[in-house]
Amino acid sequence: MKLEVLPWVILFLPLLAAGIITLFSLHNRKVSATLSIGAIVTGFVLTLALVKFGGWETRELSVNWLSIGSLNVDFGLKLDPLSLMMMLIVTGVGGAIHIYSAGYMRGDPGWSRYFACMSLFTFSMLGIVLSNNFIQLFIFWELVGLSSYLLIGFWFEKPSAADAAKKAFITNRLGDFGFMLGILIIWAMYESLNFSALQAKLSSPVVFGGVGTVVGLLIF
Repeated sequence: MKLEVLPWVILFLPLLAAGIITLFSLHNRKVSATLSIGAIVTGFVLTLALVKFGGWETRELSVNWLSIGSLNVDFGLKLDPLSLMMMLIVTGVGGAIHIYSAGYMRGDPGWSRYFACMSLFTFSMLGIVLSNNFIQLFIFWELVGLSSYLLIGFWFEKPSAADAAKKAFITNRLGDFGFMLGILIIWAMYESLNFSALQAKLSSPVVFGGVGTVVGLLIF
């Protein structure tokens, strides 16, 4: 298998597990847990292989996803030391949580649903750390919000869990407004949302005034 394929496999394995569990194995607890745990543990092993054989150098993989006028958005993965380290954390710590959950959630009637949500959450987190542009980052951030809502409100029959899920969802949506506004300002200033392209443009002397600070705070 070529090293360029590994990041895509690592990213989409949890999504594949979530889809199969949701569509076919909700009534089979053993299969659901095996798929979810297997996807993230395999992702961790493949990440180790990617680091070992590919090193920590920065590289980018992308395919054109959306073109509207001068707006070109790729679905891409940016691999650098930070994203590779975060991949190890997400798959490593996430794998430990998945394995622990198999015992902790034993006997719960929503076992399969839980592991489907966990796989979706893993996919969303990996998407965030691998994104190479702001639109993709925003989409995966929204998926993290959805996954968090589903997991926080997992025992939705309990009023406290349902209230906590709604509170988390509303808080995320308020934060999303600032995130989206910051992205729009970046596009208006530079006509690009790709991290590498923006980094190249920002390396030249530019007078920001207070705009750069405002954009950074909005995205934060």
